[in-house]
Amino acid sequence: MKKQTIFLLVICILSFAGHLFVYPMLPEEVPIHWNVYGEADNWAGKASTLFLALLPMLMLLMLRIIPKIDPRGKSYEKHQKAYQIFITLLILFLNITLWITNALCLGYPVPIERLIPIGVGIILLTVGNHMPQLRTNYTMGIKNPWTLENEWVWKKTHATGGIVFILMGLCTILNGFLPTPRTAQITVGIILLGVLGLEVYSYLLFKSLRDGTKE
Repeated sequence: MKKQTIFLLVICILSFAGHLFVYPMLPEEVPIHWNVYGEADNWAGKASTLFLALLPMLMLLMLRIIPKIDPRGKSYEKHQKAYQIFITLLILFLNITLWITNALCLGYPVPIERLIPIGVGIILLTVGNHMPQLRTNYTMGIKNPWTLENEWVWKKTHATGGIVFILMGLCTILNGFLPTPRTAQITVGIILLGVLGLEVYSYLLFKSLRDGTKE
């Protein structure tokens, strides 16, 4: 854990230092949102990029503190590998996003409409692959009154959730290779349906437990 934290912290510091170096070269207004065609459709002052540059370090700090303050902190010892992988992917993704934004602001033709969905898809895919390893906690996973109330409901929900997240990740990656309004709408629909479906599924599991019809 300490080696990983040091490694990621060094990356964040180098990335932030690099951003400060290119900061004077950025235009006074920078894009902060792009449509599915990779066209900027919302803008802000370039000072907003400083927050984007600091965000990876802030997230790293927060994710390292969480296991110490989570009432179910002992669970992190049981799913430490999954948590470490999630932290690494998220911090790397945030830093990559910063430099994609910088490259676009400096006029380089970076296909953001492809790279961001592919990056998000990889995170969803990896989280799905490790989701069954997660133990009850208040930070990661499918947290609702039914999963947090019962260990069996948590395990069953996350076993199914792993499959659902893998499917959502594959769809998101596909959207990155085929970035059109239709594929974006389908991907968002699948993600919303998957999240809602897991909530309903966990409730039905809890209900079956309460009613004595658990299989």
